[in-house]
Formats: sequence, C-alpha cells, structure tokens
Amino acid sequence: MSSPVVDPRLPRPKIWLYPLVLSEHTFDKLRLLDCTFSEFELALASAIIIEERAISSTQLKELVLTVAWVRPLHVIVVVDDDRREERIVTVYEPTPRRWSKDYRRRR
Repeated sequence: MSSPVVDPRLPRPKIWLYPLVLSEHTFDKLRLLDCTFSEFELALASAIIIEERAISSTQLKELVLTVAWVRPLHVIVVVDDDRREERIVTVYEPTPRRWSKDYRRRR
C-alpha cells in the first residue's frame, strides 16, 4: 500500500465535483453509527480533505473529515473521473489514540 501524498494544500475544503454514489457498506455503517442519511449529507457539506492519493490516472482516493455531526467522522471517497462519480466507500468514527486531537493527522 502506498503512503498518502504529502500535499501542502491539505487540509482543504472538499468540493464535490460529481454525483455521490454510496456503497451498501456505507449505509450499513451509517446505521451502526445511528446517523441518518440526511444528517450525513449535511455533515458532508462542510467536510475537508485530510489525505489523498492517486489510485490510477483517473481515480483519486480521499480521506475526508467532517466534524459537523454529533461526533467526528472520517469518510473514504473515490473520485472517478471516467465514471464522473464520487463513490463513498466507507465512513467511520476516528479512534482518538490513532489520530491527533483534531482528527486530521495520524499518530
């Protein structure tokens, strides 16, 4: 597995370029977190990108943070230029012992 690209522009606001596609796994995780889809959509509106890496010449994997919900959430997004979509692969609560206090950097 390649390490995240160190980009001086990170963190930066997440700009949603394409329609969202949520995996079934994401819906399952939201249910486990007791987060409704509406709450999740609102939280994504103020998300920031904290890590990113190229998967291929037309796909980018982003780790996105939102603190606009009851608890902070990390969201894994694949931006797919060929399909013109942004796939949300999973969502989870970051573990404080593995992340900085602001949940932006790995320890």
